Amino acid sequence: MGLADLPYLTQQKGRPVPKGKTRLEAHIEQRPLTKVDEKTFRAAVWTRDKDRCRCCRRKVQKVLGRVPERGEVNHIHGRTGDLRFEVKAAILLCLTCHERFTGKVNAHRLRILASQTFTIRQGTFTDATYPVTFEEAR
Repeated sequence: MGLADLPYLTQQKGRPVPKGKTRLEAHIEQRPLTKVDEKTFRAAVWTRDKDRCRCCRRKVQKVLGRVPERGEVNHIHGRTGDLRFEVKAAILLCLTCHERFTGKVNAHRLRILASQTFTIRQGTFTDATYPVTFEEAR
């Protein structure tokens, strides 16, 4: 019996061996279920917070100029991963409070205290759909 006598793969009988998921398929499965764009995300935060700063309760506006009444959406835990367009992880702040909150790099002056949290793959985070309180950082 020589090499010429061996069966080809297409000639073999029986069921094919099931293969696992590819890395691409596994990665796609890990993506968030909902697809949200920046505009929809910001509109949802503005609607939820009723056009008011969550810190000082000032009525804010959608303007381009740097005025104290300018409303800005703040990502509480940054803009990475699943939290980028998560409405629960963002709050509406006026320009004044947003600057107090972000401050200089690693020198935050305001800190958010959560009354409720939510959990996703990366860990536990502040849920901004519930009331939050602010305190001066030491």
